[in-house]
Amino acid sequence: MLTTVLFLGGMIAFFYFLIVMPQRRRRQVQAQLMSDVDVGDEVMTLGGIFGVVREVGDHHVVLEIAPDTRVRLAKSAITARTEAEPEEEPADSPDGSTSPAETPLP
Repeated sequence: MLTTVLFLGGMIAFFYFLIVMPQRRRRQVQAQLMSDVDVGDEVMTLGGIFGVVREVGDHHVVLEIAPDTRVRLAKSAITARTEAEPEEEPADSPDGSTSPAETPLP
C-alpha cells in the first residue's frame, strides 16, 4: 500500500515538473512580451509575419508589414521580438563589377 502511494506521488511530481512548470514559464514569458511591446519594435507573429509595431492598444497592435501596409492583430499573436537585419551591400567581383557572377548551364 505504501509503495503504491509513493509511486503515485512520484508520478504526479514527475509530470508536474516535466509538463506544468515549463508551460507556466512559457506563459510568463509570453505575458511579459505582450506587456513590453512598444511602438517601433520589430516583431514576429504566430503566423510567421514580420513587421514593425506602429500602434499599441490594450488588446491589439497595428503592424506595418510593408510600406503603407498595416494589419491589426491581437497582442497574443506576437511570439517574438526580432532585430532588424542590416542590408548587405553587394560584394565586388574580381573583375571590378558589382553584378552577381553567372553560372554557365551544363
